[in-house]
Amino acid sequence: MGTLEVLNSLVMIFVMIIPGIILKKKHLIDEHQTKGLSAIIVNVTWPCLVINAMQIAYTKEIFDGCKYIFLLLIIIFFIIFVIAAVVVKIFKLQRAQAGILAFMLIFGNTGFIGMPVINALYGKEAVFYASMVEMANDILMFTIGIMLMQMSAGVKTKFEIKEFLSPGIFGVLFGFVLFITSITLPKFLGTSISIIGAATTPLSMFVIGSQLGDIRFKELAGDKNIYMASFVKLLIVPAAAMFVIRVLFGDFSLLATVVIMSFAMPAAACTVIFSQQYNGDVKFAAKGVLLSTLFCLITIPIFAIILR
Repeated sequence: MGTLEVLNSLVMIFVMIIPGIILKKKHLIDEHQTKGLSAIIVNVTWPCLVINAMQIAYTKEIFDGCKYIFLLLIIIFFIIFVIAAVVVKIFKLQRAQAGILAFMLIFGNTGFIGMPVINALYGKEAVFYASMVEMANDILMFTIGIMLMQMSAGVKTKFEIKEFLSPGIFGVLFGFVLFITSITLPKFLGTSISIIGAATTPLSMFVIGSQLGDIRFKELAGDKNIYMASFVKLLIVPAAAMFVIRVLFGDFSLLATVVIMSFAMPAAACTVIFSQQYNGDVKFAAKGVLLSTLFCLITIPIFAIILR
């Protein structure tokens, strides 16, 4: 089943957080530098990561698979919205945390952790399906996701074209156009974009670490809302996805399995990045990403066994 490979991938990602924690504890970086890195990730490296992921050959089967994945995600996202609303009401979360909680529940780490984990579990064919999930995830993240973050930070959420055409969504749209037109970027350009995009993972983990550098362990251990968020994210959300796909749709294909496993991933690293960008509750976001990433070492193997 590749359990050792799964654990290696997760531990590798987790270790990347450590330098940020150390440098922040030693006061070698400050909040302004961290925010600058966040801007670089959101506006430069993340769009390049998305464009590079979409440099694949076009076929009608693949395109139909994209539409099917979008349908599944929309249905499951709606269910997660309902789950998030119930959780917010039960635990009486403040607005600053409610939007971030919804973001964490909806958007998982399908790229940084999801890709290597799915590759280790199911092989190269599954990675392609995972890239389609990532594409759909990015489109919704840079629209609905940003609005959730704005809402949680008390920023006006009125939709404007200029906000939609952010570097992130431009990367998604540009990459998708390249995909449906079967255009391959020149090697010098494609390689440059690939290298820049590859910086997203370590930079994102570094930013998370720098935010965690301000958090005391006692504060982390005593926040029951974070543990509740991790429990819902890692167990309730993938269970809901599995119910929709396998019970309602009766789909037991590899594509369906990849979609379910994508929802079993921990909270997306960009939860912290976007929270930083819109001046939200960064500590709540960072703690949520850290704990869900830690606990997924246990929950991902569990779902891999169930789905098998």
